[in-house]
Amino acid sequence: MLRLVTYNIHSGIGVDGIQSYRRIGEFLKQQQVDIALIQEMDTRPSQRDTDKDIEDLCAGHFSTLVPSPAIELEQGWYGNVILARFPVLFSHTLDVSQAGFQPRNVQEAVLQTERGALHVVNTHKGLNRLERRRQLALLDQHLRQTDVSGQLPLLVGGDFNEWQFFSSAFRHINQVLHPHPVAASFPTRWPLFRLDRIWSRPANIVRNATVLKTPETRIYSDHYPVLAEIELLR
Repeated sequence: MLRLVTYNIHSGIGVDGIQSYRRIGEFLKQQQVDIALIQEMDTRPSQRDTDKDIEDLCAGHFSTLVPSPAIELEQGWYGNVILARFPVLFSHTLDVSQAGFQPRNVQEAVLQTERGALHVVNTHKGLNRLERRRQLALLDQHLRQTDVSGQLPLLVGGDFNEWQFFSSAFRHINQVLHPHPVAASFPTRWPLFRLDRIWSRPANIVRNATVLKTPETRIYSDHYPVLAEIELLR
């Protein structure tokens, strides 16, 4: 059984005000996570070293880190990351940024797991409702038109920033992928909103999906991670 999480790590800054990629990496290691879809990794602050940030997040556990910067500056970058204990066969970034808003992207990779290849998609959608609708339409179009993995098992996860309780935003993506509903994941001190979500194709590869609530995750970010247990059928 593979363990995959989607996790907005809030630049490594916990609700206690402490910035630490190391404690997040160590937690993922303790939880025996095989694949992590990370949003909001930020290596830009000048007082830190990008290589050290990457080393800390990998924590001697993940052999692969695939960056997908939405913002790149001379001193560092900000965006999505895929962490994996497996080799990467393919990776790609789709820019879904909308004029006037913070840059955003869709990150995808094909990983060679011990049970076969797995196609994963990691994304972080915008804060504005219209911006999100346009970004979701681009994601839906990409999933329908692009089959980079030859119908490999697919897992899509991320922070979708859709806070409305009765939203129709996912109507189209639900037509091509199977949603795995979980409880509210944001904010950690008083979870009200289901911002962090997971879909799969086929449906039966996800045996269980849950918000990973522990004393650590209550502190390490303002989002709880969402954990999916995946069984790839040969």
